[in-house]
Parts: sequence; structure tokens; C-alpha cells
Amino acid sequence: MTRICLDAGVLGIYFSANCTSKVTSLMDRIQARVDEAHVLKPVLCEAFVNICKINGKDHANQSITSFTRSFPLIQVELDESLVLFAGLLKCQHRDTLSYIDCMSIAYCINNKIEFHTTEKTLKRILPETSNKLKIIVYQFK
Repeated sequence: MTRICLDAGVLGIYFSANCTSKVTSLMDRIQARVDEAHVLKPVLCEAFVNICKINGKDHANQSITSFTRSFPLIQVELDESLVLFAGLLKCQHRDTLSYIDCMSIAYCINNKIEFHTTEKTLKRILPETSNKLKIIVYQFK
């Protein structure tokens, strides 16, 4: 079983009217428990905000609630080591990485988990982590 960490961008594609076949396949693998999906709770907040901006709060509430109840997810809380590592990443890359990305990247590196994201520039921004972080990039249609 492959352990993966989902970014809000991947969730945004999944909840969009134009979900890609690549993301549909990923979600099918998670549902079938082929992939073990980890998601940081702040990522769920970001996904909620993105859905809310486009479709309203009721749709965002229904989407996130349904997702967390129907998918076998490991929802991740922030602990001290994650806070410190994410903070260091944000300090080092304050102009290029969001707080959420720093949290997710720190979690993935600490736990040797693939990072599934829509951020196309991470490999360029984080060349020092290339041997520690496997990044799988998805694109919106």
C-alpha cells in the first residue's frame, strides 16, 4: 500500500465540475484502500474555503463532510515537530511557499510519504529535498 498525502489543490480538482481522470483514478485507489491517504486538517480547511468561494458555504460544508466520512482518510493533527519543521520551511521559503504547503511538505518528509499536489514549481523551489520528498503533480483541466 502506497502512503500518500493530499494537498488542497488535488481536493479542489476532485470537487470541481471538471474532475480529471487522473484524480478520479487516485480517489478510486484510495476508496479501494490501494493507497493510504493522509490529509492534514488545515488542508481540509483550505479546501473548504476554495469550494466555498466558488459554490457557497452549504456546498463546501456538504462536500468536505461527505469526503471525510466516506473516504478512508488519516486526518493529521499538527504536533510540535511538525510545527517546528513547517515553520523552518516557511522561514526559508517565505516568498514562495504557503503555510499549508510547508505543513504538508514537512509531514511528508518526516513520514516518508508521497506528496500529491497541484504545485508545479515545488521541485524547483525545494531542490534540497529532492532525495527526501516524492512529489506527484496534478493539473486542472
